[in-house]
This record gives sequence, C-alpha cells and structure tokens, in this order.
Amino acid sequence: MAVEVVKVGVYDFPPYAFISNKTTGITVQMIAVMNKFQQKYEFVAVPTTARRRYSDFEKDKFDMMIFESKNWGWEKYPVAVSNTFVTGAEVYVTQKKPGRGQDFFSDFKNKAMVGVLGYHYQFAGFNAEQEYLEKNFNLLQTSSQKKSLELILNDRGEIAVLSKEYLKYHFAHSPEDKSKLLISNKFDQIYQHTILVRINSAVSPSYINKLLGEMEQKGILKPLWEKYGLEVNN
Repeated sequence: MAVEVVKVGVYDFPPYAFISNKTTGITVQMIAVMNKFQQKYEFVAVPTTARRRYSDFEKDKFDMMIFESKNWGWEKYPVAVSNTFVTGAEVYVTQKKPGRGQDFFSDFKNKAMVGVLGYHYQFAGFNAEQEYLEKNFNLLQTSSQKKSLELILNDRGEIAVLSKEYLKYHFAHSPEDKSKLLISNKFDQIYQHTILVRINSAVSPSYINKLLGEMEQKGILKPLWEKYGLEVNN
C-alpha cells in the first residue's frame, strides 16, 4: 500500500526554516523525524514565502504548516490547529549606545522600526499589510531576519524585531555581535507553536496531536528543542 504524501509549506523563518538552494532548519529536521517515527504518511517540505503562503495554500500547493499560528493571517482560511507543542519568542533589538537602556523599547513612535516582509508582529496588532505598517509604524521591511539584523548593526535602523531562536543561532556563528546589541527584556510575542492543517485534508489534527504526544512521550523531539533553545509547552 502506497504511503500518502502530505505537503508541508515552508517559508524563510530562521532557525525554523532557511530557504536557499536547499531548504534546511528545525522544520526540515522535524519532518525527517516524523517520517521516521510513523509510516502512514510521508511529510514533504514545499518551499513558499511569508507573503505568498496564503495564495499557495489556496492553490493547494500544501496542506500543512509547522511552527505556525492561526493569528498570523489564517483566520479566514479552512485550517484546523494542533495543540501547542513548543514555545519560542520574539524580542526587540537595537544597537548598543551610551545612555540607551530598556526604556528605549517602551515607545516605538518616531523610531525607525525594522521587520521582515510578510511577518506578523504583535506590536502592530498582527497586521502584516505593507502600507499599514509603513504608514503607522515607520517600518522598514526586509527580506529576512538576517537582513534586519544587518541594518541594526550598520546603524540603518533603530529597532528590529527578531526571534530569540534566530539570535541564539546568529550568536553561535558570530559571537562578537552580542556585545554590540541591546536586547529587550520584554517580548513582542511569545510563539505558541502549533501545526496548521487544512480541514478535510488527508491528515487530521487529531492524528497530528496523537503523533506529537507519542513523540514527546518517547523524548524524540527533546534534543531538537534543546539544540535551538525552544521550550516545551506544558
């Protein structure tokens, strides 16, 4: 009997997914573990972009997304949500300068904000519309978290919103940057990571919840969470 293929949409969202010549990241590693753990479905990564993910979903290019929140523009789409299985967070980052402290993050008015095109931020009410963000928040939109961080390091923006997990990944490769940055104590958002599944697709949310539960029980995903500094949702 042939194994049913389930296509998983993946967009550039380091360290969860890096989209280049080859798609890598936590999502791809998790897909590999899921395929090894069960034989009913074969989960396959399908690259998309943060902005294009909704139209690609409507075109049936994929039926599932991992590390995704329904709050990120999915309210009007026929998707069901798995249990939260792990948490992450986004913080505010600025260049370290004399006299600049945590109070710098208390007000975003008249500050040059930096974010990624297509990403949803809590400070903006999860509205990812380009015009809205530029008009209301003076937000410069980049193509990646890497580009956002580069702008801050080069003093071409004042505050970027970056995931704690991306910063951990970046500092592991460029530890010298840590002393150049001031990171907020407060979060923009705490990621309640879920898996979104198209309603009435081959795989059901109940199957995904059962699979996640069994994998967690056997400690299969724990090394992945620890490697990237993610916290298990209890």
